[in-house]
Amino acid sequence: MVMLSASVSQTGRLFFTRSLQRQISSLTHLALVQPGHRRAPVLTSDPRLGGACSSAAAAVLRRQLQPGSATAFRSRRSGGAAARMLAAQLAAAEQPRLAELAAELAADCGWALFSCSFEDGSEDLIALKLEGGPHDAHCGDILQAIWPVLREDSLRELAGETQAAVTSALLWTVSKKTDSAVLVLNAEGALLHCNESGRDMLDGGDLLSDHSGRLSCARPGETAGFYAAVAECARNRRGGAAGAGQPPRELILFLEDRKSGMRLPVSLTRYRCAGSGQPLVVAILPRQPDRRRIEMLAQKMGLSPAEARVAALIQLGLSNREAAHIAGLKVQTFNTYAKRVLAKMQAPGRAEMAQRLTWQASLGRAS
Repeated sequence: MVMLSASVSQTGRLFFTRSLQRQISSLTHLALVQPGHRRAPVLTSDPRLGGACSSAAAAVLRRQLQPGSATAFRSRRSGGAAARMLAAQLAAAEQPRLAELAAELAADCGWALFSCSFEDGSEDLIALKLEGGPHDAHCGDILQAIWPVLREDSLRELAGETQAAVTSALLWTVSKKTDSAVLVLNAEGALLHCNESGRDMLDGGDLLSDHSGRLSCARPGETAGFYAAVAECARNRRGGAAGAGQPPRELILFLEDRKSGMRLPVSLTRYRCAGSGQPLVVAILPRQPDRRRIEMLAQKMGLSPAEARVAALIQLGLSNREAAHIAGLKVQTFNTYAKRVLAKMQAPGRAEMAQRLTWQASLGRAS
């Protein structure tokens, strides 16, 4: 059974969801739900009993309750252990109306209880207040048919603007603040979307290029292998829907960069969003940081402009003779600058200094 973090558990709190009120109204005017059971806050269809969910609780609740398909639905004994546990949580709110409802639940008086289990091991407890209507006798059959969708709608409503803001922040970060090229592909390898670094990489054409959504490797002989790897990644079902079960398997493919001749790793990961019929493949490719950005970072780390220029040339992996020629310096002068750079950055060697600058540069696109 899924246990929620303490930041979500709010004993005695009830959260109203309009989705629950709207879709359960044909069965009853009052439903109480514990999604995930035991530690989760109670959801209610009555706006007089519950308030708005805090943004922090909503975000955590929505993230932790991504159960996948329902596996079992069963009736629970009114007045049984599950009912008494729910009653105790209502009583903790210290509201007269909730105290009455708690007493009714514990005493098996006018309620129908059901539980729905999901693939991730979580179990929802649903309590319906019986009203003597025509649907009382078969409310369980109706609830079983609608609950998985109704649950998702209610959790999505709770997350509301908070979840939208989180998604927007993540997309903005991927688009603007990473120097890794990120490509989103379908199972056939067609390009659906990419971030700015991905577009820069494709426009350069030294590793991959884009022809109206059809990708080609810079080395023609590698294109077929690239598409085969994407198809294999899309077929791999390990990990299931995003956020559920084991993490999806990652495939690593090496492609040759036409300009440098280096073979660079491409990470391919299957992404299956709950509710989507088709899997996607996310490709992440490393990108060499811009030399001007390296110089800027080096100056922010305490180097003079001349020393920063030397550091950037070292970071490119050039020999001292090659770097000195580009910088317009004598080799001996370049060596002197290189020693100052290592001393100021407290780096034991050129490789460590280059790694430190590359890592700093990969953190984001500072202006």
